[in-house]
Amino acid sequence: MSKPSMIRRAAAVAAGTTVAVASSAVLAGPAGAAVPDGWAPEYHMNAVHLLAFILFIPVGIALVISLLVLLPGVLRGEGLLPKAPTGEQPPAPRH
Repeated sequence: MSKPSMIRRAAAVAAGTTVAVASSAVLAGPAGAAVPDGWAPEYHMNAVHLLAFILFIPVGIALVISLLVLLPGVLRGEGLLPKAPTGEQPPAPRH
């Protein structure tokens, strides 16, 4: 196939796809399903609950994970910060 023929074919496929997607979006109606009887009534979330879900819960989980990672070293007496070098290692080579 020549290059102009490939371009025309790609344009035709793109146009057909666009028409198919647009027509299905236009012709689709709203969903007709009702809420099942056993479900809880509709609940609107206020700002405090939203902050709890978005901010407080992830920060709390991060703090718990950090505590679980640091706790064994602290219990062994290693502390939270790395120790200063003791001078046992040879000095780094100079270039």
